[in-house]
Amino acid sequence: MKRKLMLLMTCLFIGIGLVNAQVSKVTGNVTSDEDGLPVVGASVLVKGTTVGTVTDIDGNFTLSNVPSSAETLVISFIGLESQEVKIQPIVKVVLHSNSEQLEEVVVTAMGIKRSEKALGYSATSVGGEKISESRTSDVMSALAGKIAGVQISATSSDPGASNSVIIRGVSSLSGTNQPLYVIDGVPLNNDTENSSDELNAGFDFGNGANAVNPDDVENMTILKGAAATALYGSRAANGVVMITTKTGKKNKGLGIEYNGGLQWSNILRVPEMQNEFGMGWSGTHTMLENGSWGPRFDGSMQLYGNVYQNSQKMKPYLPVKNNMRDFFDTGFRYSNSLSFNGATDKSTYFVSFSQISDNGMIPTDADSYDKYTFSARGSHKIGNLTFSSSLNYAYQENKFATTGQGLSMINSLWQTPRDIDVRWMENQDDPFNTPGYYYTPYGVTNPYYVLNHNLNSYNSERFYGKFQLDYDFLKYFKFTYRMGLDSTTGQNEFGTENLYALYYDGTPNGVGQGSSSPFSGETGEYRIRTSRRREINQDLLLTFTMPVNDFHINALVGFNGNERRYSYQQSTVTNLTIPTWYNLSNSPDTPNVTQYSEMRRLMGVFGQFEGSWKDMVYLTVTARNDWSSTLPKENRSFFYPGVTGSFIFSELFDDELKDIITFGKVRASWGKTGNDADVYMINPVYAASANSIAFGSLTFPLNGVNAYSVGNILGSNTLSPEMTTEYEFGLNMAFLHNRISFDLAYYNRNSDKQIMSLSMDPATGYTAQNINLGKIRNHGIELLFNVTPIETRDFTWDVTLNFTKNWSKVISLPEELGGETVIQGLNGGTSMYAIVGQPVGVFKAEAAKYDPEGHIIVNSSTGMPVAADEFQIYGDMNNRYQMGVSTRLSYKGVSLSADFDIRQGGIMYSRTKDNIYFTGNAIQTAYNDRNTFIIPNSVNEIVNADGTVSYVENTTPITSSNVCGYYYDSTGGIGGDLQLVSKSFVKLRSIVLSWDLPKKWLAKTPLQGVRISAYGNNLFLWTPSSNTFIDPETTSFGNDLSGNYGEFSSNPSSRNFGINLNVKF
Repeated sequence: MKRKLMLLMTCLFIGIGLVNAQVSKVTGNVTSDEDGLPVVGASVLVKGTTVGTVTDIDGNFTLSNVPSSAETLVISFIGLESQEVKIQPIVKVVLHSNSEQLEEVVVTAMGIKRSEKALGYSATSVGGEKISESRTSDVMSALAGKIAGVQISATSSDPGASNSVIIRGVSSLSGTNQPLYVIDGVPLNNDTENSSDELNAGFDFGNGANAVNPDDVENMTILKGAAATALYGSRAANGVVMITTKTGKKNKGLGIEYNGGLQWSNILRVPEMQNEFGMGWSGTHTMLENGSWGPRFDGSMQLYGNVYQNSQKMKPYLPVKNNMRDFFDTGFRYSNSLSFNGATDKSTYFVSFSQISDNGMIPTDADSYDKYTFSARGSHKIGNLTFSSSLNYAYQENKFATTGQGLSMINSLWQTPRDIDVRWMENQDDPFNTPGYYYTPYGVTNPYYVLNHNLNSYNSERFYGKFQLDYDFLKYFKFTYRMGLDSTTGQNEFGTENLYALYYDGTPNGVGQGSSSPFSGETGEYRIRTSRRREINQDLLLTFTMPVNDFHINALVGFNGNERRYSYQQSTVTNLTIPTWYNLSNSPDTPNVTQYSEMRRLMGVFGQFEGSWKDMVYLTVTARNDWSSTLPKENRSFFYPGVTGSFIFSELFDDELKDIITFGKVRASWGKTGNDADVYMINPVYAASANSIAFGSLTFPLNGVNAYSVGNILGSNTLSPEMTTEYEFGLNMAFLHNRISFDLAYYNRNSDKQIMSLSMDPATGYTAQNINLGKIRNHGIELLFNVTPIETRDFTWDVTLNFTKNWSKVISLPEELGGETVIQGLNGGTSMYAIVGQPVGVFKAEAAKYDPEGHIIVNSSTGMPVAADEFQIYGDMNNRYQMGVSTRLSYKGVSLSADFDIRQGGIMYSRTKDNIYFTGNAIQTAYNDRNTFIIPNSVNEIVNADGTVSYVENTTPITSSNVCGYYYDSTGGIGGDLQLVSKSFVKLRSIVLSWDLPKKWLAKTPLQGVRISAYGNNLFLWTPSSNTFIDPETTSFGNDLSGNYGEFSSNPSSRNFGINLNVKF
């Protein structure tokens, strides 16, 4: 009996064990509450065990080894709330959004990643998908109008041209105002390839940041304030643009992504022309005119232009209403981008190729642009040691339709009478379309001829990248060594034909005009310039991070060494022997060779300490000391501190209150940064001698003997960087689980020790000296507001608004300047100034004279306005405010987004306006049907016998034959009224319609995702009624402070629209 009982108990225990060891099978599906789509890659784990799996492309999962004792599954996915569900044979789970759970990580100075909520300063982060969706060819254009406090403007519509990026106003009068670009922790050279002769031969081949492929960007962060950028010391006064590129990731698919599309472009804004009057001058017909000051159109047939072999052209005297728009083509661009990426537990890789080819909207290929990029990045981990590297290659080749006065394409185009069809000029076999017999000799020529025969091209090769080593040790420490290289070689070729040899003799526009001929002095020019830039950057960093109870400590110390070299060699010949051959040997004259080189070094040590308490209170202290080779040896060490603090007061709220006020933070920061001096500013430099003599100048080399003399600018042994000190206060709040949020900031930035060149008494042997004097202040407010008015399972509507108002003021200038200095302008004409007590960039121009009661004073004989004795202030370059509005509608896999850029206030110079006023093409010149009129509210000034002045009502009209003089400053018009335009505008920056194909359609294919999109950029432009001339964004004077002066016959802006296909394998 005892043995039977033991056997029975043994069987019982074995049975219990078998029961416990039994397993069951569970299948299920996981979807998202946001869009109802399957959640791919969600984690499914049996609670209390290591048994688990992940969902497939349809959100399905299968667990076939679930212990029978298990009761609960835990399903989780990043950004969605985890759920625990009871185990059943079939499980269906819907995960809900938990946006506050997903903590945003921001890349800050030196590549340090920090939680966004911990930041005590303003930093705006934009994801790569937002950057690439509008399919711009560079990384910055896509951000225009989207970031508070950052003004991004395209300098030209020509493909590949540069962007201007100004953060929190202009801070330097003589140095750069562009931010520092840093890609994957390494500074990126952002110099611009543009013209130094904007009045006669303007061009812009782009800036350094254009080399980055937008499809390679994972994220971009804009660091605005001095506290945010203090770790970059004397290179960070204008803010920092941090670019983080994509790296390899673990993929369910092959990790292959393709982006490809087609884009078309056409003219966005041409001047609004009158269609009442045609070719002629002073109200009468003329046959050789470049203006539209003739009589009213009557439909009669009129001879015009020069005579060739007893023949002359004839045209109907009627307006060609679209003759300006019809000149431009529809541009076409195609682009392709392909990337491969992947990762294991120890290694990552990412490889990409991209190509852009754009033929522009100007006829011929005179504004073509081609860019090719290749990138390879990878990392590998061996124990505690991680190696990472990146290699990037960019090649660009572009042409530019040269702008400016004289025989440029655009200057010739704007001076076309309203009754001449420009398209008639395209046939180059027609002798009447050649420069010698062109219909007018007055300083212009056939624009098609210019495009086909002039040369202005640029190509460059660029290599940039880094090698980085990270070593983790002693649990809390990490050592990093990073070396970066950026090297560019570029070549610009510029050429104009010897028109004098080709067309002066024997043509009516040549010898027939004598010294007034447009070919006089046009003996041809060929110039080739090869430039090289190289930057080497090295960082050594030691970081420490450790939690201590409720505290968390992060610390960093490091060293930075940077060397930059720039050189060029330019050779120029004139008087071309073979008029149409561009070659340095094609001239009897010796080529003029110019060579330049510079090298600068910057060394710095830096440190940062960050402490936090309960993830609620944060304090960060930063410091950097720089030693710069561009400063005097005894005065080249400068210290840049910064401190920030933030308090997340919403952590004090209970859960019920957090349902209403989800997040709240106040922050404050203070910092100091610098804008380093340029090279060759501390000592006089030597230059080739040139001495004035009685009847000319004596230049060297002379009879094989060379000579050099000291330059006439004296350096300074106390020169320092321009110093910027800034403080900032901010408030961040979010409501209703982030359905509504805002970020409000106030900043005050003072930029002292402006580097100026002061005039000296020539008796000293110098005409000027470099010195630190002058101060500029910028202060303002920034607001970022987000709201989601509608959010359902399938439909979401998001709206984002950003607003910036910046007040700029010149606090002081050297006394020797008399309280003002010219920034940019025309000699003796309209110019832009810095004036103490005024905003930066004040415009002074010729203005009409007024009596004490505000009546305009006119000449009693002609009725024309009388100019004031001195130039007057018309306004300044600064927008009163700028605002961006973005909206996105999403329904399942379909989304529609639109972005508006709004800028109010400010003025700029426009030669286009001046030009079409002069030629009588502007719609304003048809005022009063060009009949005789008296200027409204005008008076005559009378000087009495006793010397007193009185005013009487004006009764003298401007005669119809003199109306043309009223619109031209040299013949009686008022320069400021004829040349300045408002900078206000509203632009539809981008609109994108995209469709993500349902994943269930792709389930049995190798495709992980397919997106089809249609987009438009700069589709519409609205300006004040007074500006019917230009797009206020365009400029001829570069992408920095001088660019705000305006445009000097720049090429018009364009709108773009296209389609794109994105496929992931």
